[in-house]
Amino acid sequence: MNPLGVLPVLDSSRCTGCGDCVAVCPTECLEMSGPRPWLPRPRDCVSCSACELVCPADAIRLRPPAAP
Repeated sequence: MNPLGVLPVLDSSRCTGCGDCVAVCPTECLEMSGPRPWLPRPRDCVSCSACELVCPADAIRLRPPAAP
């Protein structure tokens, strides 16, 4: 898991699919999957919050991962 313990979580009801979060991610841990971003490489996330800050729809937030 990433060292800071928080990961981007998408609110799909708000997401417009613009891809800004994917484009700004410095570790390329986010990818587009059809019309929405997803996190295929959570271990690569450095919790920088760039995706959260760039989202024009306020659809992505850094949160602790859900318990298994």
